Amino acid sequence: MSNIEKAVAVLQGLSDGDPDLATKYLHPGCYLEHAPHVGDGVEGVRQYINNNPLDDRELKVIRAFEDGAYDVTQADGHVQGDGTFFDVFRFEDGLIVEHWGFSAPAGPPNKSGHTQVDGPTEHRRPEDTDQNKALVREYYETVHLAGRHDQIRRFLSADLQIRHEPGVADGVDAFERDLAVLTRDRTIDQIKLLLGQGDFVFIAALGTHLGAPCAYVDLYRVEDSKLVEHWGFPEQIPPPDMRKNDNGVL
Repeated sequence: MSNIEKAVAVLQGLSDGDPDLATKYLHPGCYLEHAPHVGDGVEGVRQYINNNPLDDRELKVIRAFEDGAYDVTQADGHVQGDGTFFDVFRFEDGLIVEHWGFSAPAGPPNKSGHTQVDGPTEHRRPEDTDQNKALVREYYETVHLAGRHDQIRRFLSADLQIRHEPGVADGVDAFERDLAVLTRDRTIDQIKLLLGQGDFVFIAALGTHLGAPCAYVDLYRVEDSKLVEHWGFPEQIPPPDMRKNDNGVL
């Protein structure tokens, strides 16, 4: 099996309530769990499944791609409520040794009719991976970390800016207006993961929302050296005493 198939199998095991399948490809001796609601190690995953009713889980993987030792998946489904999910798996010698998980509540189609997961599902042009990752890094560091909103139109296509966040509309004008409002009460301070394959590039970053720690996860689709499509959400980071492991969310 490929690493992507193994990552999808783990998510299928979680969805089916099957602890054997969910842990089949986890390294038995050095598996690190970062999702704050799951305990560390293989046993933490098994306990999570056993402590949650089967009828409260259903996942469907929409997108999956790999970057070296890392696999990224985006899923839609129901885990203690309808939601959208990003998961990152790190492999060593064919086994998963580290996992990060992020989720947000499901929302209705946005003002442009897009859901949180619709759009192209297969990556294209793998030969462009490195340049696309470099472009997204430059964009993120310039616009989100440095706050240079005057540089937005360097990176986005004026006539093709598809957005999948709930409550928003397509287009650069709408994005600029929304970002001006959002940055009043949030910061994005540090990129922690940047992974891509072909025209898909994923970022997970640390920041704050209303002064509290927050993770920001974003998936971009790049076309002709422009960011033309975006999926993503912020997720509040629970305080340490509410986490099931001590490995850090990012």
